[in-house]
Amino acid sequence: MCMRLGPRVALVVTAGALALSFVAASTASAAPGVVIMKNGGKSKQVQDPKDGQCHPGLGPDTAITNLTSGTILLFPDGNCRTKVFNPLGPGEFRSNENVGGFQALD
Repeated sequence: MCMRLGPRVALVVTAGALALSFVAASTASAAPGVVIMKNGGKSKQVQDPKDGQCHPGLGPDTAITNLTSGTILLFPDGNCRTKVFNPLGPGEFRSNENVGGFQALD
């Protein structure tokens, strides 16, 4: 048996579904694990990087290891704003990257 919803009920149901999806999307999560960078005598570790947050890198000639469960995006600038980025998957290592900054993707 099919039940028809009135326009107001349909609107309330739709609004509720949109509100729930917004809350789920706006909740920042972290990629569990650690990102390790080394450049000359400098080294830096970022534990559980938050999705979408830009983390400063160590610049050109950086060795970087992604030991998180998700992909990270490497950017040549420290603000992660350029349209040029380089993905680094879980468990991957690169020895000679220009890492101005990085973001966890998932």
